[in-house]
Amino acid sequence: MPITNLVWLTSSSEAFTPENKLAMEGAFNAQADWVARNLPSAPTDREARGVALFQQVEDPRVVMETAHWSSSDEHMTWLASEEYKTSSAPLGAHFDFSKLEYFHLDTDALRPVDAAAGEESLLSSPLISVARAQVPADKKAEFVQAWEKGKSILEDFVKPTVVRYGFRVQKSDPDTEEFVFIVGWPSIQKHREFAKSPRFPEHAGPLFAIAKGLASSHYKRIL
Repeated sequence: MPITNLVWLTSSSEAFTPENKLAMEGAFNAQADWVARNLPSAPTDREARGVALFQQVEDPRVVMETAHWSSSDEHMTWLASEEYKTSSAPLGAHFDFSKLEYFHLDTDALRPVDAAAGEESLLSSPLISVARAQVPADKKAEFVQAWEKGKSILEDFVKPTVVRYGFRVQKSDPDTEEFVFIVGWPSIQKHREFAKSPRFPEHAGPLFAIAKGLASSHYKRIL
Protein backbone atom coordinates (compact mmCIF):
# COMPACT_ATOMS: atom_id res chain seq x y z
CA MET A 1 0.00 0.00 0.00
CA PRO A 2 1.51 3.36 -0.97
CA ILE A 3 1.79 5.77 1.92
CA THR A 4 2.66 9.40 2.53
CA ASN A 5 5.02 10.13 5.38
CA LEU A 6 4.01 13.34 7.15
CA VAL A 7 6.49 14.90 9.56
CA TRP A 8 6.03 18.08 11.61
CA LEU A 9 9.16 19.84 12.86
CA THR A 10 9.41 22.98 14.99
CA SER A 11 12.41 25.28 14.81
CA SER A 12 14.42 25.49 18.02
CA SER A 13 14.84 29.23 17.43
CA GLU A 14 12.19 31.95 17.34
CA ALA A 15 11.97 31.73 13.54
CA PHE A 16 12.52 29.28 10.73
CA THR A 17 15.96 30.30 9.47
CA PRO A 18 17.91 29.84 6.22
CA GLU A 19 20.11 27.42 8.17
CA ASN A 20 17.03 25.32 9.00
CA LYS A 21 16.14 25.19 5.32
CA LEU A 22 19.68 24.28 4.31
CA ALA A 23 19.71 21.42 6.83
CA MET A 24 16.45 20.08 5.39
CA GLU A 25 17.81 20.32 1.86
CA GLY A 26 20.77 18.20 2.92
CA ALA A 27 18.47 15.59 4.45
CA PHE A 28 16.35 15.50 1.29
CA ASN A 29 19.43 15.00 -0.89
CA ALA A 30 20.69 12.16 1.31
CA GLN A 31 17.30 10.45 1.08
CA ALA A 32 17.26 10.84 -2.72
CA ASP A 33 20.73 9.28 -2.99
CA TRP A 34 19.66 6.33 -0.83
CA VAL A 35 16.47 5.79 -2.84
CA ALA A 36 18.41 5.84 -6.12
CA ARG A 37 20.81 3.18 -4.83
CA ASN A 38 18.40 0.95 -2.94
CA LEU A 39 15.02 1.34 -4.70
CA PRO A 40 15.80 1.22 -8.43
CA SER A 41 12.12 1.03 -9.40
CA ALA A 42 11.24 4.19 -7.45
CA PRO A 43 11.05 7.53 -9.27
CA THR A 44 14.09 9.73 -8.76
CA ASP A 45 12.30 13.03 -9.34
CA ARG A 46 11.53 14.79 -6.06
CA GLU A 47 8.02 15.81 -7.10
CA ALA A 48 7.17 12.34 -8.36
CA ARG A 49 8.06 11.02 -4.91
CA GLY A 50 5.96 13.67 -3.18
CA VAL A 51 9.04 15.05 -1.41
CA ALA A 52 8.46 18.60 -0.22
CA LEU A 53 8.76 20.96 2.73
CA PHE A 54 5.85 23.22 3.68
CA GLN A 55 5.98 26.10 6.15
CA GLN A 56 2.95 26.71 8.34
CA VAL A 57 1.28 30.11 7.98
CA GLU A 58 -0.18 30.24 11.48
CA ASP A 59 3.15 29.41 13.17
CA PRO A 60 6.08 29.92 10.76
CA ARG A 61 8.43 28.03 13.10
CA VAL A 62 6.59 24.84 12.10
CA VAL A 63 7.31 22.96 8.88
CA MET A 64 5.74 19.83 7.43
CA GLU A 65 7.91 17.37 5.52
CA THR A 66 6.31 14.96 3.04
CA ALA A 67 7.42 11.92 1.04
CA HIS A 68 5.79 8.96 -0.67
CA TRP A 69 6.86 5.38 -0.02
CA SER A 70 5.54 2.17 -1.57
CA SER A 71 4.82 0.84 1.94
CA SER A 72 5.41 1.56 5.60
CA ASP A 73 8.05 -1.20 5.62
CA GLU A 74 9.98 0.52 2.83
CA HIS A 75 10.05 3.76 4.82
CA MET A 76 11.15 1.92 7.95
CA THR A 77 14.05 0.44 5.99
CA TRP A 78 15.20 3.98 5.18
CA LEU A 79 14.85 5.00 8.82
CA ALA A 80 17.04 2.07 9.88
CA SER A 81 19.81 2.93 7.43
CA GLU A 82 23.12 4.50 8.35
CA GLU A 83 22.48 7.17 5.71
CA TYR A 84 19.33 8.26 7.52
CA LYS A 85 21.08 8.40 10.87
CA THR A 86 23.94 10.44 9.43
CA SER A 87 21.74 12.87 7.49
CA SER A 88 19.20 13.43 10.26
CA ALA A 89 21.74 14.04 13.04
CA PRO A 90 22.46 17.67 11.99
CA LEU A 91 18.73 18.48 12.22
CA GLY A 92 18.99 18.31 16.01
CA ALA A 93 20.86 21.61 15.98
CA HIS A 94 17.98 23.33 14.22
CA PHE A 95 14.76 21.72 15.44
CA ASP A 96 13.16 20.93 18.79
CA PHE A 97 12.77 17.16 18.58
CA SER A 98 10.58 17.11 21.69
CA LYS A 99 7.86 18.59 19.44
CA LEU A 100 8.46 16.15 16.56
CA GLU A 101 5.34 14.46 15.19
CA TYR A 102 5.05 12.04 12.30
CA PHE A 103 2.87 9.30 10.91
CA HIS A 104 1.92 7.57 7.67
CA LEU A 105 -1.17 8.41 5.64
CA ASP A 106 -2.70 5.45 3.77
CA THR A 107 -2.42 7.07 0.33
CA ASP A 108 0.09 8.81 -1.94
CA ALA A 109 -1.52 12.17 -1.23
CA LEU A 110 0.81 14.28 -3.38
CA ARG A 111 0.71 12.05 -6.46
CA PRO A 112 0.71 13.67 -9.91
CA VAL A 113 -2.54 15.10 -11.19
CA ASP A 114 -4.28 14.88 -14.57
CA ALA A 115 -2.83 18.00 -16.17
CA ALA A 116 -4.69 17.30 -19.42
CA ALA A 117 -7.94 17.65 -17.47
CA GLY A 118 -6.73 20.99 -16.09
CA GLU A 119 -6.00 19.78 -12.57
CA GLU A 120 -3.40 21.65 -10.51
CA SER A 121 -1.05 19.78 -8.18
CA LEU A 122 -0.95 20.33 -4.46
CA LEU A 123 2.81 20.67 -4.83
CA SER A 124 2.40 23.72 -7.07
CA SER A 125 -0.54 25.25 -5.22
CA PRO A 126 0.13 28.70 -3.68
CA LEU A 127 -1.30 27.37 -0.41
CA ILE A 128 -2.58 24.13 1.05
CA SER A 129 -4.72 23.41 4.07
CA VAL A 130 -4.16 20.29 6.13
CA ALA A 131 -7.19 19.29 8.18
CA ARG A 132 -7.05 16.56 10.81
CA ALA A 133 -10.32 15.07 12.04
CA GLN A 134 -10.43 12.84 15.11
CA VAL A 135 -13.07 10.19 14.48
CA PRO A 136 -14.40 7.65 17.01
CA ALA A 137 -13.19 4.25 15.80
CA ASP A 138 -16.68 2.77 15.97
CA LYS A 139 -17.98 5.55 13.71
CA LYS A 140 -15.32 5.31 11.00
CA ALA A 141 -17.66 3.80 8.42
CA GLU A 142 -20.30 6.43 9.17
CA PHE A 143 -17.72 9.21 8.79
CA VAL A 144 -16.45 7.81 5.48
CA GLN A 145 -20.02 7.65 4.19
CA ALA A 146 -20.61 11.29 5.17
CA TRP A 147 -17.31 12.35 3.56
CA GLU A 148 -18.04 10.52 0.30
CA LYS A 149 -21.51 12.03 0.15
CA GLY A 150 -20.32 15.61 0.54
CA LYS A 151 -16.75 15.71 -0.77
CA SER A 152 -17.78 16.82 -4.27
CA ILE A 153 -19.00 20.11 -2.78
CA LEU A 154 -15.45 20.87 -1.64
CA GLU A 155 -13.87 19.46 -4.80
CA ASP A 156 -16.06 21.58 -7.07
CA PHE A 157 -15.34 24.72 -5.05
CA VAL A 158 -11.55 24.39 -5.20
CA LYS A 159 -11.17 23.37 -8.85
CA PRO A 160 -8.74 23.31 -10.61
CA THR A 161 -6.74 22.34 -7.51
CA VAL A 162 -7.42 18.98 -5.93
CA VAL A 163 -8.48 17.40 -2.65
CA ARG A 164 -6.54 14.42 -1.31
CA TYR A 165 -7.38 12.44 1.81
CA GLY A 166 -6.77 9.32 3.84
CA PHE A 167 -6.51 7.80 7.30
CA ARG A 168 -3.54 7.77 9.62
CA VAL A 169 -1.90 4.33 9.63
CA GLN A 170 -0.26 4.33 13.07
CA LYS A 171 -3.04 5.22 15.50
CA SER A 172 -2.11 7.20 18.60
CA ASP A 173 -5.31 6.08 20.33
CA PRO A 174 -6.94 2.67 19.68
CA ASP A 175 -10.37 4.23 20.07
CA THR A 176 -9.75 7.03 17.55
CA GLU A 177 -9.17 7.14 13.81
CA GLU A 178 -7.50 10.22 12.35
CA PHE A 179 -8.73 11.38 8.95
CA VAL A 180 -6.54 13.86 7.08
CA PHE A 181 -7.56 15.87 4.04
CA ILE A 182 -5.28 18.19 2.11
CA VAL A 183 -6.68 20.90 -0.12
CA GLY A 184 -5.05 23.34 -2.53
CA TRP A 185 -6.09 26.99 -2.32
CA PRO A 186 -5.08 30.21 -4.08
CA SER A 187 -5.27 32.07 -0.75
CA ILE A 188 -6.54 31.86 2.82
CA GLN A 189 -9.30 34.24 1.80
CA LYS A 190 -10.59 31.69 -0.71
CA HIS A 191 -10.69 29.08 2.05
CA ARG A 192 -12.69 31.48 4.22
CA GLU A 193 -15.10 32.04 1.35
CA PHE A 194 -15.79 28.31 1.22
CA ALA A 195 -16.77 28.37 4.90
CA LYS A 196 -19.35 31.06 4.01
CA SER A 197 -20.60 29.41 0.84
CA PRO A 198 -24.22 28.18 0.62
CA ARG A 199 -23.36 24.48 0.48
CA PHE A 200 -20.68 24.47 3.19
CA PRO A 201 -23.11 23.29 5.92
CA GLU A 202 -24.13 20.40 3.69
CA HIS A 203 -20.50 19.37 3.35
CA ALA A 204 -19.20 20.07 6.85
CA GLY A 205 -22.23 19.58 9.07
CA PRO A 206 -22.32 15.75 8.94
CA LEU A 207 -18.55 15.58 9.48
CA PHE A 208 -18.60 17.82 12.54
CA ALA A 209 -21.52 15.81 13.92
CA ILE A 210 -19.40 12.64 13.91
CA ALA A 211 -15.84 13.85 14.55
CA LYS A 212 -14.61 14.43 18.11
CA GLY A 213 -12.52 17.32 16.84
CA LEU A 214 -11.22 18.88 13.65
CA ALA A 215 -8.25 21.24 13.32
CA SER A 216 -6.89 22.85 10.17
CA SER A 217 -3.68 24.72 9.36
CA HIS A 218 -2.33 26.38 6.23
CA TYR A 219 1.04 25.80 4.60
CA LYS A 220 3.18 27.23 1.82
CA ARG A 221 5.76 25.11 0.04
CA ILE A 222 9.36 26.26 0.56
CA LEU A 223 11.28 23.21 -0.79
